Amino acid sequence: MKRLFLIPCALALAACNTPPTPENPDPAAKDANIVNLEQGWSREVQQRAWFGSFGSRLVPTAWLEHLQWKGQPFMSDAHMDALGFLTELPSAANPQSFPVGFTQTQDGDGQAWTGLGCAACHTGEVRYQGKRMRLDGGQGVIDFNAFESDLMASLKAVQSDSFGGFADALGAAPGDRPALQKQLGALIESLVSRHAMNAVDVAYGHGRLDAFGQIFNAVAVDFLGLAQNRRAPDAPVSFPVLWDAPHLDVVQWNGSAPNAGPGPLLQNITTALAVYGSLDIAKRAGVDGYASSVDFTHLDRIEDDLYALKSPQWPEAILGTLDLQRVQRGEDIYAEACVSCHALSDRNDPKRELKAVITPVDEVGTDPRMADNFLASKSASGAFEGKKVGVLFGPELSTEAQTSDLVIHAAVGAALGHPLASVRDALGSFHRVLKTPADQPTRGYKARPLSGIWASAPYLHNGSIPSLVELLKAPGERVTAFAVGNREFDPATVGLAASSAAAGSSTFDVSLPGNSNSGHTYGTGLDADSKRDLLEYLRSL
Repeated sequence: MKRLFLIPCALALAACNTPPTPENPDPAAKDANIVNLEQGWSREVQQRAWFGSFGSRLVPTAWLEHLQWKGQPFMSDAHMDALGFLTELPSAANPQSFPVGFTQTQDGDGQAWTGLGCAACHTGEVRYQGKRMRLDGGQGVIDFNAFESDLMASLKAVQSDSFGGFADALGAAPGDRPALQKQLGALIESLVSRHAMNAVDVAYGHGRLDAFGQIFNAVAVDFLGLAQNRRAPDAPVSFPVLWDAPHLDVVQWNGSAPNAGPGPLLQNITTALAVYGSLDIAKRAGVDGYASSVDFTHLDRIEDDLYALKSPQWPEAILGTLDLQRVQRGEDIYAEACVSCHALSDRNDPKRELKAVITPVDEVGTDPRMADNFLASKSASGAFEGKKVGVLFGPELSTEAQTSDLVIHAAVGAALGHPLASVRDALGSFHRVLKTPADQPTRGYKARPLSGIWASAPYLHNGSIPSLVELLKAPGERVTAFAVGNREFDPATVGLAASSAAAGSSTFDVSLPGNSNSGHTYGTGLDADSKRDLLEYLRSL
């Protein structure tokens, strides 16, 4: 059966206006030590990427500005930093001075809502000797579960202890307060239901999310109204870097999403639905489509911005000069041992076409849970039964179907709810990429080009290895626990600093289900000097 696939919390945006060199701070940054590495974006694009909305509605903006958390504003820099968000100064795109990735939209009644955009999960930062290097399209470190838990606790505290003061702060007239209290209760109920639907035994911690599992539940449980379809989203993966992604033939850690044709549009729609979006399958819209909260205004621009994104290069002025002789020797080792899976990418070729290699789980030996969960997920089709997978095309959905097919149906249905905008976005964001068959993905993981690999720790799909030095060790010699959430960087090991445990960080334990650091033994048999050569070459990519 042919399939197109997509996924949440993923595709972001990006930018910066004549970005400063690594030696110079960003003059508009909150901290004078923040540096934007050159990645091909203007500052205007960066602001659009950080704060542009695709329709996510989490909480009314005015409420968020007045919520409290343990005696301080919920949105205080200290609280947001502990949760892994990157704090920012106010700007035209961000008048509230919210962190990177917090977006604004309005509902049909004109109420302003705050949601999360792509940049919340896909903007990284590494810190070294006081310098803070921002990475557009990089690996975020937000603790998604902790953020939701804290938000629910703050809203419940308003409901039970401080509603009067909250209503006063909002300027709510006495006659409007019953409606406000009712809206507050409904939002709490919705968030609690969502959180319970996605409950897991092993916390994700910082920098990870089971995006597939959560979008599967959003469609099969929430949108279809079928509680029996609920599956624990217990295969968290690292937020993937986005540079090169639009140039690949497939995306997602298991290579399940073809990038040709309408693929990017459907991926962005899926993200919009998954990240506090809504789909009303009982309300028809457009051409046989469904009413949704997706904002189609900028979906094509999102993909265009990503297409222009370049990988960050090793900033020698901050992290140290590369040894060119070692780089040359490492290049030879890479050509012999690595390039057959990890193709090289020319960051300066704006129309580069890249092909990913899908390596079977049994061969690569890494944790199988994410690949297995995706393939094993089947759900009752409910109201989608008898409808075509692609709404207007494809086979009919039977009583039970692959959950990924139900997600495709929902995404296409949302697109058909806005047919003209969808055609515009699909055409406007069209870029030539290598085609790949849209069949059911195999049980494997994608090997991508390693451009900017220095800036994307921790490594492997589940974030189970803190540095490239650890990755080049035999599995039995790798560290079994390390801190995540603190952004301190170690140039020597190329990854997370070993002493990076700090307030707000969490511990990654490789013994827990889904957290295995086994496999990917490529390069582990090299002698110590050859490993240093290869490591220097990887720094240069």
